[in-house]
Amino acid sequence: MSIPGTEFKPDRFRTQPQRHIRAYLAEASEQETLGFLEVLRQRVVIKALSFVLQIALSLLFLILGMAYELPLVAILGILLIPAYKALLSLALSPGISSFRTMAGALVAIIVMAVAIFGGGFLAHELFSQKVSANGLPFAFVLNAGWIEWLVLALVAVLTAVWFTTNTTLARVGAVVLNILCFVPFALAGWQLGRVGIQPALATLALAFLRLTLTAVLMVISLWVLRIKPKGSNGWLIFAILLILLGVAVYLNLGDKILAPIEEPEVYQEIVVTPAQTTEAETPIPASPTPSPTATRQLEPSPTPRPTNTPEPSPTPFAQKARVISDTGLFCRAEAGGTKVVTVFDYRAIVELTGGETKINTRTWVEVLTDSGATCWVDSTFIERLDP
Repeated sequence: MSIPGTEFKPDRFRTQPQRHIRAYLAEASEQETLGFLEVLRQRVVIKALSFVLQIALSLLFLILGMAYELPLVAILGILLIPAYKALLSLALSPGISSFRTMAGALVAIIVMAVAIFGGGFLAHELFSQKVSANGLPFAFVLNAGWIEWLVLALVAVLTAVWFTTNTTLARVGAVVLNILCFVPFALAGWQLGRVGIQPALATLALAFLRLTLTAVLMVISLWVLRIKPKGSNGWLIFAILLILLGVAVYLNLGDKILAPIEEPEVYQEIVVTPAQTTEAETPIPASPTPSPTATRQLEPSPTPRPTNTPEPSPTPFAQKARVISDTGLFCRAEAGGTKVVTVFDYRAIVELTGGETKINTRTWVEVLTDSGATCWVDSTFIERLDP
């Protein structure tokens, strides 16, 4: 007696599929699909002890790296942030219709965010007397241009897709998400100690937006692979994520919370003209030429010297200025650029070098930092003081 081939269907999920997940799930039975989802769920189970130890090590390296300006040590701390399982658990929860998985993932993300925020604050407070503490470490992470959003979206989608086939690649993608989504929490803690609560809130809002957008994009990516929200619980979880994303967008729009770094309107090469005081000083030695003829007749002839001594003229600009932005003021490596050199406190007194340039409608002036370096600020946010 032979068994008809049409009725024989081996367990295709005994060996885990490595590619073409969408086509594979399209042909799978309900039991096979549930088995595959269980395999995915097991991959992202968060073990409390391992999670806590990893967070502790990550904070240790992150604090030391930020405080002592050791980028490699800080990067090691970023690599150890255990966000991989938390983010993918959150993304998978609608597909497996599990509030418990969603709640566990949210708790893990909140714990990481709070811990990293506190680590950034401690890095500034504990060691600000031992290092310059002028610059904002990893400030490039706060840039919010189209490139950063494109990278975030692309990595979120690829990480979700790789999660179903190749966990090694998925973990690599998660490292990029650590940088874009969790490092801002450390920078917010640093800003709280350095500048104040308002810039810290702006950075927290940016991090919140990136996290919620990442979660929603991962859910949609799994949905495309036929792991869609399941049942009323699954759709409710997806709706909650969309609501959180909407709140995050609202917080980042308009002046609800000031954006930490504004995108420059135009990128162009800046030619900085030196302070005009030096031009005023060089022609002066030429004017004493009449002095030889004057000295031959009378001693008082040196009286033209008053024309030679326009000593007050070297200050056609105020050499000092006060920061009037109550959220602090970013000082950039070049006028209109995005690289932040340092952050000045509200009402801080800064020294102007005389360098000035205009980009579109914005005027940028060059100032000195405490360490003697130069950087550029928008003149809208400073008040020149009388010499």
